[in-house]
Amino acid sequence: MVKKFAAVMLSAVLLSASPLTGLDFGGKINSTTKYQGTEFSALKWYESSAAHLWISSLFNKKMKLKFSADGSYEFRYDERDNSYKNIVDLNLLKISGTLEAGRYNAIQFAVGRFPVSDMTGIVFSQINDGMYIKFVTPVIEFSIYGGSTRMLNAHDVTILTPEGTAYNPDYNSVYVTAPSYIPFGISIACPSLFFNQTLAAEGWGFIDFSTDRYSRWYGTIALSGPLSGKVFYSLMTTAGSENLKTLSDLSKAVLTLYPAAGASVCFTGVYASGSNGFLSSFRGFTSQTADFALDEPEYTGMIKAAVSGSYTILSCVCLVAEGGCVFVCPENTVSYDGLQWNFSAVWNIFHDLQVSAGASQYYAADSSRNKTCLVVTGAFVF
Repeated sequence: MVKKFAAVMLSAVLLSASPLTGLDFGGKINSTTKYQGTEFSALKWYESSAAHLWISSLFNKKMKLKFSADGSYEFRYDERDNSYKNIVDLNLLKISGTLEAGRYNAIQFAVGRFPVSDMTGIVFSQINDGMYIKFVTPVIEFSIYGGSTRMLNAHDVTILTPEGTAYNPDYNSVYVTAPSYIPFGISIACPSLFFNQTLAAEGWGFIDFSTDRYSRWYGTIALSGPLSGKVFYSLMTTAGSENLKTLSDLSKAVLTLYPAAGASVCFTGVYASGSNGFLSSFRGFTSQTADFALDEPEYTGMIKAAVSGSYTILSCVCLVAEGGCVFVCPENTVSYDGLQWNFSAVWNIFHDLQVSAGASQYYAADSSRNKTCLVVTGAFVF
């Protein structure tokens, strides 16, 4: 099996230089217009317009051996600091495939640049350069990932760095290389372990290859599954450490209901530790905005409870509404931080044309952190 897998990988490299079969290509033009600020009467304009070109080719149908690539140019303008940016990026460059071993066993793999995420979607969620292998059996799933962040574009991927970091990029360039880390992860899942419940464990490490010496380590345990035919849950907790000298916690609980066709209701609770007792402040690897406040805080020293709902109309219009409450706990006390709401509508006019509009607000205990945001987007695929 190992020899056969190695042969498949070698074939993928050789085929990437051979004439493509089943070639497909196209493009996308998308635009985002946003107005945001502390008061409705003083909103600032943000604009993003991008053009994408993509190509894909299926080399081998039996092994699902596929080559995919996506490149883009984007223009950004932000009235808040009157800044302009021209960005060129390679968003996807991947060879992927599936090697089946019997009726129920398989090996899935991917090599190149593609999106990667941890189980929480908070610690590590970004495009990355690397290699992924997953072994699938009816009773256990095991996956390994290893890669590098050095050649990523920091305009599109924001990696959290320590205070006083030696990383000092020039964001006026069209392509800005990201901080140098080696991310690697291992995941084990037992699907339908008991009563259709899934137990999973995952570990991630991010080794700092700069002078910052800011390596981070995370371990997650998760349990998920159905409570009934229309009710599902997910529970997970993550222990984090910086340079193996601290201990922090990120915990997340989700309850999802499907009351009718095309409708869903989701209750979510998230805790990210501050300096709470023996715990240190949690900090992820990829920058993730925790709420809608003006300063766009990260997941650290906070508790968030939210309820959201979605409804699809005529298979082409999706409505989403969300409301939530945020508390902060940077030390051993908990205090109210703010309330937030969000509403958005997405309309797939045709299979190649989509428009959306949305509005959100954050009412903070400190009014200087209030935020109102109005956004309109459009995308055309050709």
